[in-house]
Amino acid sequence: MHLLPRLKWALAATCAVLLGASGEAHATAGVVFVHGTGDQSPGSATSGYWTQKSLDTMRNGRPYLVVGYPGASCAGYSQCSWGSIVDQIVPWVNANGITSFTVITHSNGSSPLRYMLGHSGAVSANGNAVNAVTSRISQVIFMAPDLAGTPLADQVTTSGSFLNIANSVVEFFGGGSYNNPAVVQQRTDNMRVYNSNGTFAGTQGATSVGGKAISVVRGNKVYANLFSSDAHCGGYLYSVGLKAAALLGWGSFNAGTDGFIGNDSSGYFGNIIIDDGRLNHHQSRRSCHNSGNIVAQKVANAPIPPPSQQTFEPETNVQAAAQACNNYYSGYATDFMTNHTVWKYGCSTSQLNNGYIEPDCLIAYGYSSSYRVPSTASWNPFIDPYYYPTWRQVCPDSWQGDGICDACLVAKYGFDATTGSTGSNDCVQAPPGGYNWCGSLAWDTYWGIHNYTVVKALH
Repeated sequence: MHLLPRLKWALAATCAVLLGASGEAHATAGVVFVHGTGDQSPGSATSGYWTQKSLDTMRNGRPYLVVGYPGASCAGYSQCSWGSIVDQIVPWVNANGITSFTVITHSNGSSPLRYMLGHSGAVSANGNAVNAVTSRISQVIFMAPDLAGTPLADQVTTSGSFLNIANSVVEFFGGGSYNNPAVVQQRTDNMRVYNSNGTFAGTQGATSVGGKAISVVRGNKVYANLFSSDAHCGGYLYSVGLKAAALLGWGSFNAGTDGFIGNDSSGYFGNIIIDDGRLNHHQSRRSCHNSGNIVAQKVANAPIPPPSQQTFEPETNVQAAAQACNNYYSGYATDFMTNHTVWKYGCSTSQLNNGYIEPDCLIAYGYSSSYRVPSTASWNPFIDPYYYPTWRQVCPDSWQGDGICDACLVAKYGFDATTGSTGSNDCVQAPPGGYNWCGSLAWDTYWGIHNYTVVKALH
């Protein structure tokens, strides 16, 4: 049930900003994207794994190829893995006159590339020599690479199930077949062997492999604060699952982790160009937290600041009421006043500019389409009597400073505090382990009406 009519959201293609040379100058320089664990077609890798928006950001206007290969059914050293990649790249470079290209991989997509760089004389099933590909590689960018294995692979190939790990993490193992060849390959004991016997090229601490410069993009923590949009980039459930893995120590035995790959593995070799505490394993392939733009600069061989100097504002300046009450999140809750189950409308980013006034967007982001807070204008749903059928008053000023963070007061004035007070702000987020009482518009599932409700927000 929705409070206001919704428009179907149409996603517009995002034009990449050209940061480097002109179109003519890089007409023969391309970008190849190689996904990680999972059996993907080029189409599914484009739409489901990377997303078109992320691809367009990273390729920086250059012609590109998204490969699909059996990344779960085949280990990175198997011909059915690297050979399939070679057999897609060769016709692409020939048909498009590509003389050089950057390879961008994610997760275990680094493994078939490492095999290719160390075995340039190998031949694919279609008779294409690996050298036909590696000779044209100008640089390699490993995103969240599994260079030394992951304890998660140790866990799932031993127990055969995820037990306490959220289902959203299953995708990173190819959709649930935990003992497939690619997962077994990523066991830490197996990767020690492959790194030492030359199966996978690249020695610890090196910055190039086979004469190709290696850059590494990685996250070093999992940020799953429900009250920050940083955790929602790419999908909040991924953040939750990866956070669970990190807390259990399954992303790394003894180092920081993006939830899936530990810093000891992602930093095994290569020049680390992004080392972000907000960038979890899933988000690195979705260009979150400005990572895609930095990769685009690297693709264009433009200068980029070192990780220590990469400071960016949070993607969303979440308002106080949203931090205290999570007004941008949809879900069921209990109304403290009636004990009825209610549906919190919330506000997804797709609702921000859909042309309608979305009440929780006003609170979560400070605006909804062309409307902004604070405002006492008639369009403000928080001061419309229609939405207060069980209340005698409509958002009276007497609610200020009463211990409940009232979204309607924030919509009217930009704050909820006792008039003239400097400290009694009801919308300051409680510390971890605490909670806020929060008032906002919701749908009462018992009475079947829109109503102003009060729910408890735990922190």
